[in-house]
Amino acid sequence: MKSCKYLTVLLFLAVMGGTANAAPALQMHRAVYDLSLGRLEPVSDVSGIDGRMVVEWRGGPTCGGYTSTQRVVTRVTGVEGSFVSNDIRLSYFEAADGSEFTFTRTEYTNGELTDQDDGTARREKNNEIKILREGSPARSMPGEVLFPMEYNLAMIEKAQKGERVFTQALFDGTEERENPTTIFIGKSVPDQADKAAVAAQGEGAERLKGEPHWPVRISYFEPEDREGVPSFEMGFALFSNGISTELRLDYPDLEIKGALREIDYFPAGEC
Repeated sequence: MKSCKYLTVLLFLAVMGGTANAAPALQMHRAVYDLSLGRLEPVSDVSGIDGRMVVEWRGGPTCGGYTSTQRVVTRVTGVEGSFVSNDIRLSYFEAADGSEFTFTRTEYTNGELTDQDDGTARREKNNEIKILREGSPARSMPGEVLFPMEYNLAMIEKAQKGERVFTQALFDGTEERENPTTIFIGKSVPDQADKAAVAAQGEGAERLKGEPHWPVRISYFEPEDREGVPSFEMGFALFSNGISTELRLDYPDLEIKGALREIDYFPAGEC
């Protein structure tokens, strides 16, 4: 199985909030998810997965932008009983006006440092985006590429307007370039939203009950293969206050599930 780096993309999807008649507002918070193995194909070389994911977002327009610290720790067991532990740590800053995105990503495998990457993406005056990494030549991306907070704002706005399918490229620092994506948004159904709220635990999860909710599925593609088969797909229940539950991360040979276990809310504008 690949590194669990694709777990990082779903961390962005637990930060948004809003109302049906206004532009989305952001609910800053800390969320903890328990990770486990779901679907498993016979061809997979994995027999088990367990772990935990923690994401924390703070800031807002009054702070000049948003900061995030995130961590995903997994233990992957092979079919012969061997295991690999992965510890992925990320930190971000995204300017509130979308002009700049800085990122640091560190990965440990079985306790040893195996990967480290950091850089800055800046939106130029011509709206082209430049990616700067130390020791590497600058890369360019088209101006329509969005950073994580911009991306999620766009998704919430589409959901509130009742739009069901749209495409949008995302740059989150986990790849060399952008990821083209196609987003599918289902209808908000109160009964299903309450079921998704019950599936979560903790005092903060009580605030999910009665909130509008959309089932969402996102297909991710390689930049050079935008019309081909997705490299992976992700599903989740997205609430209007921005919390995501019932996470599903689909690889060709297996599925990883993420269950919300703890949620703490931060006051608006706390930098």
